[in-house]
Amino acid sequence: MDQLTNLLTLEDNLPHSDLRGVIAAAATPVTADFSIDVDRLAAHCARLLADGCAFVSSFGTTGEGASFSTAEKIAALRALKAAGASMAHQIPSIMTPSTDEAGGMLAEIAALGCRAALVLPPFYYPVTEEGIVAFFALMLERAGNPDIELLLYNIPQLSRTAFTPSLIDKLVARFGSRIVGLKDSTGDVENGVMLARRYPGLSIFTGDDRVVPALLAAGGAGMIGGMPNVFARDLRALYDAPEGPAGAALLANQAARIDTVNANGSQLALKAALAEVYADPEWARAMPPLVALGETEARGVWDAFLATGFVYGDAAA
Repeated sequence: MDQLTNLLTLEDNLPHSDLRGVIAAAATPVTADFSIDVDRLAAHCARLLADGCAFVSSFGTTGEGASFSTAEKIAALRALKAAGASMAHQIPSIMTPSTDEAGGMLAEIAALGCRAALVLPPFYYPVTEEGIVAFFALMLERAGNPDIELLLYNIPQLSRTAFTPSLIDKLVARFGSRIVGLKDSTGDVENGVMLARRYPGLSIFTGDDRVVPALLAAGGAGMIGGMPNVFARDLRALYDAPEGPAGAALLANQAARIDTVNANGSQLALKAALAEVYADPEWARAMPPLVALGETEARGVWDAFLATGFVYGDAAA
């Protein structure tokens, strides 16, 4: 199947796909010995789905995925399934420059019945587009070519590689309908809108709440991001009604909250807030090399969230 045929085939995919809505890039709780805390993670994933998220994406950037080994993440996913988590609502991330590690992670994601995999391109070395395609091909080969769909993770500020239209076209030409979507974490509204319009058959997500209305208007699928960890209900409301006064108010609140998170260590700010949401200080712990916020900084984050009218609990239901 040539590139044009693949692209035309993909145009029919999105209307029939469930890959849309608000997807939470889940934070990862860790124990005092810096192991993945599966019990807390399972409860958190269940709460995110109950609060309106369509799926949960574990072990991405917000989930400190690059700080855990593939073996640790596989063990945690197996434990999640054993604990009764809905694996059909899991879209784990693959974050490694090793094709062997990536293939092993992908094989397990498929074996556990996860909905899809979100794949970061290999990082560290400067690479060509042909090199990225070769990485995906070898990852799939080493995974045993499982029947599972892939979303591309575009975060060039960290991975050093951008999923440009040229690269996306090459991947679609090689792998066809296995490529089902892309998470654009650039925060660039014009880039997100361009991707949504150029690839109407792919589920195009933004990683930035502020891009959601424009992306949806252009035919995009929604968002995959860290903010739903704390604000899933508000973001589901924004997704459901992105226009009008209510949408504008939600967007303004989320913009202020994003500023607070970005100014306070991103994942660290969200973990500090989750410690308040769950009344559980264990949630604030970060995986080295990240270090949890101090008490003063954590209180400042929470106070800033409260100043936007944030309420969690029965009063927010």
